[in-house]
Amino acid sequence: METEKVVMTQSPGLLKLAELAKETSSERRRELLRDVTDLYFSTQATCSDVESEHFGEILAIVTQEMHKEVRKEMAGRFAKEPVGPLQLLRQLANDEIDIAGPVLRHSPILQDTQLTDIIISGRQQHMQAISTRGALSQGITRQLIEHGNDQTLVTLVSNHGAQIDRPSMQTLVARSEQVPALQTPLVEHPDLPADLMNDMYLFAEEKVRARILARNEEIDPKLLQQAFSQAKTQITKPTDTLPTGYPAAHSEITTLQQQGVLDGTQLLKFERDNDRLKFTLGLAALAKIDYQTVDRILQRQDVNGLALICRAIGFDPSLFTTIALLTSKDEQSNMGNSGKLRELYLAIPEGAAGRTLRFWQMRQKFEGEKLA
Repeated sequence: METEKVVMTQSPGLLKLAELAKETSSERRRELLRDVTDLYFSTQATCSDVESEHFGEILAIVTQEMHKEVRKEMAGRFAKEPVGPLQLLRQLANDEIDIAGPVLRHSPILQDTQLTDIIISGRQQHMQAISTRGALSQGITRQLIEHGNDQTLVTLVSNHGAQIDRPSMQTLVARSEQVPALQTPLVEHPDLPADLMNDMYLFAEEKVRARILARNEEIDPKLLQQAFSQAKTQITKPTDTLPTGYPAAHSEITTLQQQGVLDGTQLLKFERDNDRLKFTLGLAALAKIDYQTVDRILQRQDVNGLALICRAIGFDPSLFTTIALLTSKDEQSNMGNSGKLRELYLAIPEGAAGRTLRFWQMRQKFEGEKLA
């Protein structure tokens, strides 16, 4: 055979490869495979292109024919090496997860093309292994977000070496409303834009909300301004249908505000008169945010969200407590008694609440500009 003639006229390394290719005994093959692998690593500096090609071909063919423990051993040997036969590594990366895992997590030989092929195959355990790599390009993270299940996405977002672009972050933030396990790693990821983080406050779990407020206090003012500028171009108009009577109620609230008589006392009057529409519009007007955001908080009986708005406006704790109890469908279940509501309210840092509200105000402002 011509290939064999070439092999036989080359170095001792290729002669060893020829011996491995001819061997039929599985035990002897395993011994030779180890020897050839050792030889591969020891001769990289002097190995010709022809020899490297033969090494890769024979190692891949023989490894594929060996039982699981041998393939697993080969994966462990090559997983973190800076050099290695691409054919062999692709083969190992597509093997069962016990074998593929180390290669998918660590091999620098595998590039985006090979990783994409594996992601598209739809095997979640393989995707989860890829999601832990020390560095992931935006292209690969987009593929993982498109094809990954919830567990894969949690693994991905927990990896701060994964580069995630804004559209992908928007997808993840939206998904995190239904998948709470995504919320904590999302808030901690360095690529999460500040405005999207603050949008998460509307639905995040209590511990995540506390972290959002803490991160707001940590944001450098210059970076905060950059975040506002970036978010300005990303604002989208709410699509929620407005309730019957909205135009007239909105006009009345605008008039009261212009007259300087729209305040917390007036809000209480609206709520006591069972006029939830005007109460909602009035609170939105005082906070300078959109009606839909306030309505969503009230519909969900979200006392934490209501507290943040009132805290940022600067309402007295007693006023907030009264509002919270009045707007609750069940006063007994609304965070218990007045004392607990007051504690909840005062636990929210006023400055951090103001920063979150500012993002919501910015959304309201730029939506208005787009509609003008």
